[in-house]
Amino acid sequence: MPLHHRLSYRMPAWLVTAGLSLTLALGSGVPLQPAHAASLQLAPTSLTLSAQQSADGLWLSNSGSAPVQVQTRAYRWTQRDGKDQLDPTQELLISPPMRTLAAGERQLIRVIRAGPAPTSEEVCYRIIVDELPNADADRKGMQFVLRYSVPIFLLPPGKTESTPTLSTQVIAGSDGNAQIQISNTGNGHAQVADLQHRVDGTTKTALNGLVGYVLPGQTMRWSLGAPLAQFGRGTIIARINGEADERTLLAAPAAP
Repeated sequence: MPLHHRLSYRMPAWLVTAGLSLTLALGSGVPLQPAHAASLQLAPTSLTLSAQQSADGLWLSNSGSAPVQVQTRAYRWTQRDGKDQLDPTQELLISPPMRTLAAGERQLIRVIRAGPAPTSEEVCYRIIVDELPNADADRKGMQFVLRYSVPIFLLPPGKTESTPTLSTQVIAGSDGNAQIQISNTGNGHAQVADLQHRVDGTTKTALNGLVGYVLPGQTMRWSLGAPLAQFGRGTIIARINGEADERTLLAAPAAP
């Protein structure tokens, strides 16, 4: 999967998983789901803690007819050389870290800040919630399990929301197609969604839904799936951090 991380948990070789390799691009707490309906549900899909706030919570629920065993772990989330990185951390504590949910049961998972509050820049984490395989199931069959990857943001003092500052270019990628490059010099993350290239009011290229995140002080790139020459005019717009209004990221976007 397109994120660098270190996970100690290994699924058994016989287990066939669906949704286990959830990418950060799809992140925001939404699992890749198998064909059958998912019984493990999670809310909310992200958390933001102020500098004065020491804890918050996630609700897990089991809408199925059988027990579900869940493991929850915390990771520090950074970006390096245009790639997401997850590293185990003790700066966030999870209580309880493991739980078996009976059919129809609902459980509050406490997320507790154990490290110091951020000083000048938002600090980012991911909570990984794994549905564990049922050890009593028939090993000759297939089991489908889910993984949720939940963004957790710790705001610096005096901030009530993330404040990214973005600059954007359209550049040539190694495959010959255009890439959008977004740099964030602000002190808060940018969630980029519904990115479009519009020319004379007509959408020429669209990356619908969640494109990805640009963390503070980082630069990320995504392929636009079309030759650079197609981006010599028009505007690039996107929805940032769930804002109701679209934001213009770049006009006449193609780089020389």
